[in-house]
Amino acid sequence: MIKAGMRLTLESGHRESTLQQTYRCKVVEFTEDVIYISYPLNEETQRSAFLLKGTKLLATFIGYDQNVYTFPTEVTGREIKGMPVVKLFYPGDKKLKSIQRRNFFRVPLTVKAVIESEQEQQDVMEIMTKNISAGGIAGSFHHSLLFNEKDSVVVRLSLPNREGALQHLELKGEVVRITAPTSCKVGQLSIKFMNMEKQTKEMMIRYTLKRQLDLRRKGLL
Repeated sequence: MIKAGMRLTLESGHRESTLQQTYRCKVVEFTEDVIYISYPLNEETQRSAFLLKGTKLLATFIGYDQNVYTFPTEVTGREIKGMPVVKLFYPGDKKLKSIQRRNFFRVPLTVKAVIESEQEQQDVMEIMTKNISAGGIAGSFHHSLLFNEKDSVVVRLSLPNREGALQHLELKGEVVRITAPTSCKVGQLSIKFMNMEKQTKEMMIRYTLKRQLDLRRKGLL
């Protein structure tokens, strides 16, 4: 399941504690029970982290089946493998826990998204997203109903990261649920992403996973 070149997200400390930290790294090499990783980068400071031997961590990675897996691990030492690496204990594939068996992560996110029809009439509407995943988005709107279920659309939105930079995306999708606004309630819209490129899907999974970790660390999930 683990392969060289894979990205790992590492969490240390208790999630309910302000001392909890998140790191990212890559798998350099692996054996049956040891994973050699590049020196972890602290997500908050953007600096290389020095993890002491015996530090207990929770590792998360995206498998080639696009599921997300976690496993408990521990720093067991350091070596030189053409570059300085950190050694982590690997409990084996049987100890992996899938945290994404059927659906992609869905995390709260409020950003403006532009929805445009792929049909000839070129209807366009704006929504405010409520949540997002690598599989789709859900949002709300106040204006007239422009789309119907099963309509093919293009979704344009910009995802903010922790540093304030924006990732601009243009994604194809299909309307799977839509409710017109009333005098008492805003309209609701759900879109399933379609024909997403593998690289884009992996980026979206990493983004939503990272956002989930950030919100969980802040006590918002």
